[in-house]
Parts: sequence; C-alpha cells; structure tokens
Amino acid sequence: MRIQPRSLALLLALACTQAFAFTGPKPGDVVEVSLDQLHPTQAVIGFDQVYYQLERFARDRQKLFDEICESNGQAKARPVDVNADPLKPDSYTCKDEPNAHPEEMKTVVVGPEGQFYLTDGHHTFSTLWEQPGAGPQMKMKVRITDVFSDSPDLPAFWTRMVKAHKVWLKDGNGQSIAPDQLPAHVGLQAMHNDILRSIVYFVRGAAYEKPKAGGVSPEFLEFYWADWLRGRLNLADYNLSERSGYHRALQVASEMMVKPPLSKPVSGGMSAKQLGGFKSVKRKVLTKTADEKLPLVIEYKTTR
Repeated sequence: MRIQPRSLALLLALACTQAFAFTGPKPGDVVEVSLDQLHPTQAVIGFDQVYYQLERFARDRQKLFDEICESNGQAKARPVDVNADPLKPDSYTCKDEPNAHPEEMKTVVVGPEGQFYLTDGHHTFSTLWEQPGAGPQMKMKVRITDVFSDSPDLPAFWTRMVKAHKVWLKDGNGQSIAPDQLPAHVGLQAMHNDILRSIVYFVRGAAYEKPKAGGVSPEFLEFYWADWLRGRLNLADYNLSERSGYHRALQVASEMMVKPPLSKPVSGGMSAKQLGGFKSVKRKVLTKTADEKLPLVIEYKTTR
C-alpha cells in the first residue's frame, strides 16, 4: 500500500512528537544546570546559615568541594590541591560516581517553557553563588521531582505548585506573598533574610531532625518550624552578635520545639512528629553547635 504524502507527513510529525515526549525530562531524571538557570520557590533564606558556610569554606577549601560533591550525589570530595576550581569539575574528584546518592541531591520542578524551579537547595546554591571563584555560572546537578511543563500558563503552574506544596509563599516576617514576588534567582542580593530560619537550622539535631525513611519529610520543613516559632520566640531578648546570646536563643527555641506533644498539629497542619520533632533537647548537640558553628557566623558578619 502506497502512503500518500500528506499521510506520511502526519505519521512523521506524530513520530517526532512521541520521540520528544519519550526523551523529555521525567521525575527522577538528573540534569545539569547553571545556578542562574534556577528560579527560587521561596523568597527568603536564613542569611546566618549562608554566612556560616562561607566562613567555613574560607577556612577550609576541602569543605567547599565536599559540599559540591555531596550536592551532586557523589559523597565527599577526595583531597583537593591548590589547582582545584569549582568551575572546572576536572580539577577535583569526588569519591563516588555521578548520581550515586540521588537522595542527597537538590531538587527542581520543570515548569512552562522547560524552566527549572528549585524546591530544595536555596541555601547551598546561594552559598555557591556568593562563593569566591564560583558564582552564577557554576554548574550543578539537580534531580527532577515533578514535571509541570504542560501547565497552560504561569497562574495554572503556580496553582499546581501550591497544591503540591512545592512553593513557600511567605516573606521574612511570615506575611503572604504572590508568586510574582519571588526572587529571580538565588544569592544574598536577591533573597531576603528570615533570622528564624537560621535559628531552626542551628537547632537541627538538637530539637528535630528530618524524618527517616518511611516518615514525612515535607518540602520547606525548616520553614514550618520557623513559622511556628514566629510570635513565640522574641529574638530582641537575645544578643545574636555574640556567641553566648545566640546560644541562649537556640536553647530557648529548642525547649519550645520539644514541648508540643508529638501528635499535636504544629504548623501547616502537620504534627511535631511529622516535622521530625524530638521529645527532649539533645543538649550536647546544641553545645557543639554553639562552640563550632556560631563563632564562624559571628566572625563572618564582623569581618567580611
């Protein structure tokens, strides 16, 4: 049977469409992107967390490459030399093969026009954005969790994102914002600061931990805790410019966070247990944080 030219053209178009659909991004795929290709899904970060990491990397370059390798799902970096360059992956070696640990990778949702919307990794990538020798053009691997590129327009896309809990639409004071108020990119100049988000970061391991396998570990876990602390913890009562005052703020925050019964709803309709809350404060962990992390935060803020 001879196929008419018009029918042949239709078959070829259909085949091309199917091939494109087959080769398009899928949940679970890993893609490489430059930092300036990523659209934030939150307007705020904890600046003190970024300051801590930047000071840490300034003191020990090995830690910088460990962070890069871990975020790429490759465990830590092998010992680096003076020629190691964040912009030149061939200049350093990670311990594992690419994508060996996908659960450790930062995550994105694919939106309209194939744009990438970052849902986890705003602090790490903001740190790399600010890191001397790295910056907006640095390439990193990310894992796709959802593909919403078939949304007819941006309002429909954001509706899907909200329903899937893939966006945090609040400012640094806990007030609601619209999607068009989200920053264009990560980094300290674009993002806004939420000091309570830093407080929650520094009490991780002391008052809560990300739920283990089989539990619930929602996107923006730390923001749910920060939102709960807002209005309860008066940071004006503590001197966060020196270690002892900052340590005391962390102690009080931790005590507040372990107080609710684990089954009681805390934030976002989720219970303390779902948010990884502990029954009691692990004070040794908190003391270690105060001794090892807080001095780096204070040093960065006072000298850089």
